Amino acid sequence: MTQHVVIAGGTGEVGRQLLLLLAQRPDLYVRALVRKPGSLPAAANLEELPFIFEDPGAYGPLFGPPCDLLLIALGTTRARAGSAEAFLHVDRDYPMRLISALATTHPGAKVGLVSSVGADQGKGLYLGAKATVEAELEASGLAHAIARPSFLRSDRREFRLLEVIVNRLIAPPWLALGRLAFAGSPGWWRWAPVHVREVAAALLEASLSLKPGQRRVLEGPDLHPGAVAQWGRP
Repeated sequence: MTQHVVIAGGTGEVGRQLLLLLAQRPDLYVRALVRKPGSLPAAANLEELPFIFEDPGAYGPLFGPPCDLLLIALGTTRARAGSAEAFLHVDRDYPMRLISALATTHPGAKVGLVSSVGADQGKGLYLGAKATVEAELEASGLAHAIARPSFLRSDRREFRLLEVIVNRLIAPPWLALGRLAFAGSPGWWRWAPVHVREVAAALLEASLSLKPGQRRVLEGPDLHPGAVAQWGRP
């Protein structure tokens, strides 16, 4: 039976990886929210849905059609957004509106959310926004899986000095040492750099396997493949 998926944030680093995985699943029909058509790779089971995130009235009609799983990979930075207020719209307000609208129309649906390591503390602008969304998701009663990665590694073509330093200088020795000496240390892996492919794969698998009312948090070893991998704790 075909499951219906809605994804928000498909143009981001984790979102693009999620779309690649979803495109390989003929049992899933995917509607991807986009600001303008033609921004995503074509796939037989993918429909681009132009969506105005700034319009509060757009969220209710969005879930008129069936939705079994909502994937939220929205995110920006304060520098890119231009202000703290603009940042909060993307990282806090839009996800909360999506969650609220889904809970109202499809209370039996599931949600997969890309959050961040440290969101359980909720300090500062960035982590405070992530914590608020996680709290909204838990209060909604929807079954959900939350991925809390540390620094994200990617194959981004755009040059970013910090990412180059982490990907080439920090991540290789960190991960090698972790597998040799700290394979059983959740604290070590909680802060280890993780590739966006690993985050997307873990989140999608966990989200699709959720049971009604279940909550799963994926962080640390949950997001790293190999001998240290294990699925999210309740």
